[in-house]
Amino acid sequence: MNQTIAKAAITGDGMFCRIDHAFRKIELAAAIVGATLMLATMVLISFDALLRYTFNAPLSFAFYLTENYLMVGMMTLPLAWGFRRGGFIRISAFVQLMPETIREMFLRAGLLSGSAYVAVLAWLAGIHFIEVYESGDVQMGVIDWPVSWSWVWVPIGVGLLAVRLVLMAFGPSRDLQGNHDDAEDLT
Repeated sequence: MNQTIAKAAITGDGMFCRIDHAFRKIELAAAIVGATLMLATMVLISFDALLRYTFNAPLSFAFYLTENYLMVGMMTLPLAWGFRRGGFIRISAFVQLMPETIREMFLRAGLLSGSAYVAVLAWLAGIHFIEVYESGDVQMGVIDWPVSWSWVWVPIGVGLLAVRLVLMAFGPSRDLQGNHDDAEDLT
């Protein structure tokens, strides 16, 4: 029975496949939010430049909003989606010399150890978010910006990456290399 479950997880059948399929939709949604934040950043900065050089009336809040809120979300939310799609750097000369079974175990161990590290980062960022949220810290300026909301994206994006690393570590062998398109994410 356990061999059947293990085989189903490795081949992409059964419960693992359903969990991975559902998580791909969450990753895709986070990546879309990140892309939307990027678009908002581009529009805001362009509008600020237009106002600055045309009417000598820049948007006083544009720099702080983009630097501390929009760019943080833009960078962290798509992490899991990007990793699954192969958006990472891997030095693979040493790994390619190994026999396939050892290579697979080596990659899975690396993914698991990486997921533990990334999960700790997500946990600590979440704790920091809660601490600054509860303390009500603000960055004073033209607008009093709540510091906590600049941190909210970090535990979400990094937490999604930790889950993706675990799913890849226990998933089918074909997923160890990344480079998958999102056509199956939308079905």
